[in-house]
Amino acid sequence: MESISMSSGFSHLMSPGSIGSMALRNRIIMSPMGSNLAEPEGFCGERIVRYYEARAKGGAAMVIMGSTGVAWPRGSGNQMQVAISEDHFIPGLKAVADAVHAHGGKIAMQLQHAGAIAVNEPLRGLPLLVPSIPTDKAFDWPVDLTPEENKEMFEAFFKPGVVISHQVATEEDLEWVIDCFAQAARRAKAAGMDGVEIHAGHGYLLSGFLSPSSNKRDDRWGGSLENRARLLIEVIKRIKSIVGAEYPVWFRLDSQEFLMDDGITLEDAVAVARLGEQAGADAIHVTANADKSKGISFTEGHATHFPGYFVKNAEAIKSAVNIPVICPGRIEPEVGDRLIGEGKLDFITMARKLLADPELPNKLAINRPELVRPCIYCYTCISQIFLGSNVRCAVNAQTGYENTAPIMPIEGPRKRILVVGGGPAGMEVARVAALRGHEVQLYEASKRLGGTVFFSSIVYPENGKLIEYLARQMIELKVSVHLNCTVTPELVRQMQPDAVVVATGATRSLIDLPGSKLPHVFSGDEMRSMVTGQYGPELARKLPAYVRLLITTGRTLGFLTNAATISHMSEYWLPLGKHVVIYGGGLVGVELAEFLAERGRKVTVIEPGVSFGKELMMVRRWRLMDTLRKLKVTLLSSSDLLEIKTDRVVYRTATGQVQSRKADTVIMALGAKPSGEKLSRSLEAECAHVHCIGDAQELGYIEGAIRTGNAVGRAL
Repeated sequence: MESISMSSGFSHLMSPGSIGSMALRNRIIMSPMGSNLAEPEGFCGERIVRYYEARAKGGAAMVIMGSTGVAWPRGSGNQMQVAISEDHFIPGLKAVADAVHAHGGKIAMQLQHAGAIAVNEPLRGLPLLVPSIPTDKAFDWPVDLTPEENKEMFEAFFKPGVVISHQVATEEDLEWVIDCFAQAARRAKAAGMDGVEIHAGHGYLLSGFLSPSSNKRDDRWGGSLENRARLLIEVIKRIKSIVGAEYPVWFRLDSQEFLMDDGITLEDAVAVARLGEQAGADAIHVTANADKSKGISFTEGHATHFPGYFVKNAEAIKSAVNIPVICPGRIEPEVGDRLIGEGKLDFITMARKLLADPELPNKLAINRPELVRPCIYCYTCISQIFLGSNVRCAVNAQTGYENTAPIMPIEGPRKRILVVGGGPAGMEVARVAALRGHEVQLYEASKRLGGTVFFSSIVYPENGKLIEYLARQMIELKVSVHLNCTVTPELVRQMQPDAVVVATGATRSLIDLPGSKLPHVFSGDEMRSMVTGQYGPELARKLPAYVRLLITTGRTLGFLTNAATISHMSEYWLPLGKHVVIYGGGLVGVELAEFLAERGRKVTVIEPGVSFGKELMMVRRWRLMDTLRKLKVTLLSSSDLLEIKTDRVVYRTATGQVQSRKADTVIMALGAKPSGEKLSRSLEAECAHVHCIGDAQELGYIEGAIRTGNAVGRAL
């Protein structure tokens, strides 16, 4: 898509722009991020070519290849990093550039030396290059890793002979670093890249020199801000001297270091931005860093948890320079359009959003933002990099697999597909099958689409946007949706579909314990039914008359049809006691604990296993667990619930002690089981091709639902 549609409502965001001599078709840039999609030894292959091509084809003005190693294997920031340290990497990089250019997009490379947080040096017996010897800090985030994650992240570093050591950079080292960046820029230009971004953020080597927290030097590379910025400025100048003044070069800059008393301040960042402009930089890409000894740093800093978190800093920097300012950080398209229109920013970068939907810019260009598949900010993508795995997306099964899992039109007769269940798995398989050209009918037993994700969106609103998107896709793709309809073998016999897909989700029943039948004890399914106003006779017997009346009134007035409305109403009233005990500290339990604690409940989570929130991706888990502790939620791991009494629970602790705790309400967040086996078997007599997906087959939550639904949809 070369130009903006005249019908677009995003006139500023979709207007042309420029960075130096480079003209860009709109103001949306794919933010650089590690992908771990490189081939062994740092080469670019078909997989990474198709990954970046998809974002260019989707309409992004420019994609920036994230974290490419200027000195690879030295200074590499992730295990499967793209390398640009030798000339023999140029052909592979050129293949990526050619693929992006074929769709009218521009491409740049982000040049990086990871410094103190490089991953390969210790494994190769080499010291980490640093401005100064770092101060030892206790890390708080390993406690919230699962045993499996601990093994994957750290096992290699505990092998015999592996030692983590540091080398304070000498004059010779710094000359080598400057030359590495300059020669990498030369190779990028030779490969057809349209520009380069110097990574001077996120605690990597150049950022380490800029930060007074990590740079304690007293020579010309430390002390004053001008000295701390010297390495970055020399890199900019050397690159420009080699590639030419007209070749676009810019840098990514920490506008602030959060969770630190001695880090980079906004005042520092403004001054460095001015120095960078004077040195010849063509733009400033704003970001932020945080104290990496804390788990929340990764959602406080560059992959922020908060919408528009860096905008004020970017505005301050823009007011101080005369070159374009690029800003990331959960900026929604309508907000980005307004900020650009007001002259507060020049470009916005998107990483997670373009993983969720590479076609986002094209959809905005035709003024159809409702068709954009939303990012749910679950941090699946970023968490993979910690584990040395390739990037993937919970809501887009194609991300990272563009070359092996495309959605292709059917080659043969159109099939009649019956989907049983309207949760994310059912709607995804229906979407993909309809997109390919099949005739799809979807049956949902309840009165709304969304399944358990509708309930989870009350607790975590981002999930609701995914349901809204999928429901709209059913309309756009003309999937025939039948609500309040239960599928039976008789119905299948009458319909005679070519294939049946069972996507009925999981059941969440009560665990049989002494006292589990008491009226203040609720299973996961009962909680969902109560909050959404769909309870039956058995649950009604547990609820006081006034609660039933309020729920019935809310249902009649339509208040319980919208997750956001339910969430807002719950801030004023919930049919739960003051002291709540949740048995089960998985995804459901910890998200519910946060929700209830924020609404004034004194919450205790009892978890039989050693880890909380193990189904959550680690980066999101770190923030959630930090929030629970700040909300003073009591977290009891390796503990078992023994008995429920009318006003308290009895449990066994990790040390074997039997204790009790006050409980006005008990919620069973354990006991989820796949529900699809029995129904699938009953339908096999009526249809030769029956598939079971999502939680109906195996508990995998949203990512598992989307992944299995997508795979079956492509295979039908």
